[in-house]
Amino acid sequence: MSNFDEMVLSEQLYILRDFLFHYSSFSYLNNNFENFVNQHGSQEFWVLTINSHYFQAINLWCMIFGTNNNETHWRKLGDFGDFKPVILDRLKIEQNDYDLYWKSITDWRNQYSAHRVPGFLKPTPELKLARSVALVYEDWISFKIDASISFSLELYEEEYKEKLDETFFSLLSKSTS
Repeated sequence: MSNFDEMVLSEQLYILRDFLFHYSSFSYLNNNFENFVNQHGSQEFWVLTINSHYFQAINLWCMIFGTNNNETHWRKLGDFGDFKPVILDRLKIEQNDYDLYWKSITDWRNQYSAHRVPGFLKPTPELKLARSVALVYEDWISFKIDASISFSLELYEEEYKEKLDETFFSLLSKSTS
């Protein structure tokens, strides 16, 4: 077993789980936006709710994969080498493409989500790659630290998506009865 900071790992796992929950909520609500507005009105409420999940997903992802100075950044786990080559290899992405993506997310977080820079007008980053990075990190942790550390972010995410479906199916069913 490698030497690592157990407190950092524990916090990272909760952050990654919550990132996936907020990402799933954002995706689900965004994909069903028209249904919710048509059945429950208040377009503004649904826009704000969707945005809240998106903002939080970005902020959580940046806690681990953003700048090195965050206490839960992946480098704070221990001295395991660089994680970026693993991302590039596993996700079959070029370094320049990943660097641009990483910059788009961290800029969006730093200049819009966590802080507001007047006149910030950059595109809203897509989060599918961010999700993939989180799942690659899970494998990397298992390999670098200890294969017996058992958790499944995808399983947590699938269970959460099932709860989302149940919750919103119930909500939509009540409004049509």
